[in-house]
Amino acid sequence: MAGDAKTSLNQFIQKSLRKPIGKGDIVYTTQTFGTTYQSTVALICLEGSPQYAGETAATKKEAEQNAALIALQNHSDAVAALPTTTPGQGKKRKAGDAGLGLGGATPVLGGAAATGQNKLAVNNALSRILKRPLSKEDTVFQSVQTVGGFQCTLSMPGLPGEWASLAWAGEVGGNDKQAQDNACLQAMSAIQSDPSFAAQLAAPKVVKQNPNKGKGKGGCFGKGKGKGKGDKGKGKGD
Repeated sequence: MAGDAKTSLNQFIQKSLRKPIGKGDIVYTTQTFGTTYQSTVALICLEGSPQYAGETAATKKEAEQNAALIALQNHSDAVAALPTTTPGQGKKRKAGDAGLGLGGATPVLGGAAATGQNKLAVNNALSRILKRPLSKEDTVFQSVQTVGGFQCTLSMPGLPGEWASLAWAGEVGGNDKQAQDNACLQAMSAIQSDPSFAAQLAAPKVVKQNPNKGKGKGGCFGKGKGKGKGDKGKGKGD
């Protein structure tokens, strides 16, 4: 599994459980010993909530990486058994196959040529779910550079309920843009599989009409001003 230890561990858990990573699924605890750090990672989402302590390091970040590496080594058989590509990658899936329409933005699974399409699909779907235009804070991308390229995790805090605390880790990409799109692919797959979101995305778009469109000034009756003289006249009798 390519990538640094922490993101690879996230990806392993996500694929193993076949669901997005929750905020409390993987918990790191770090202790200081003089000028060194040692971290322990607890996999709360797995049976028994196993914990793994890593080697000491000069920084907290490195210590967490070491703990994640030990966790991966302890699950090496399971890691090796997982597919190296996203299920269905290399195949294009029509929106109709999932029983929903995405308003013209169908996610394209995999491929460098498809970069940006999954991100477009996520933005379109999220806007329809939230029923408003998106702001910058609605999609949060966190990318790290790895040996094989870049790996990104996507969270969408604007989603309702527990969805707001979930995150999706994508496959390693050759650049940050590709890594973001790979994370969007995972997120889009989860959104499509949710019945509530599926119903919202399948519903036809409602086009709001301008209530003032077609109306002109004035009413049925116009106002007019005019002066008229009556039968005024002066006459002299015979």
